[in-house]
Amino acid sequence: MDNSFKDREQGMEAKFAHDLEQEFRIHAQRDRLFAEWVADQMSDSAPPDYADTLLEFAFGRAPGDLIAKALQDLHNHGIALADTKIQKAYDRCEAQAEIEA
Repeated sequence: MDNSFKDREQGMEAKFAHDLEQEFRIHAQRDRLFAEWVADQMSDSAPPDYADTLLEFAFGRAPGDLIAKALQDLHNHGIALADTKIQKAYDRCEAQAEIEA
């Protein structure tokens, strides 16, 4: 009986680790897709490595921080987009990342 509890515990730990890894991959993919979308909105006015820079900014930050940074960067490049449009794009990127995972 002692082994069955140990096996169950190990199974639960493995599932927890798998779920965390999956969540990390989804968030990384979501942030990459969103950074590319923001760079596309800037078209030619975006620096060549803008998407990479925004992706680096996103690491370890809350989604709201990433969206605020993107909104500010777009504004700085003279591109006026509604907060709701940016939020919808972010949500689409997250949905796509979940599908691709």
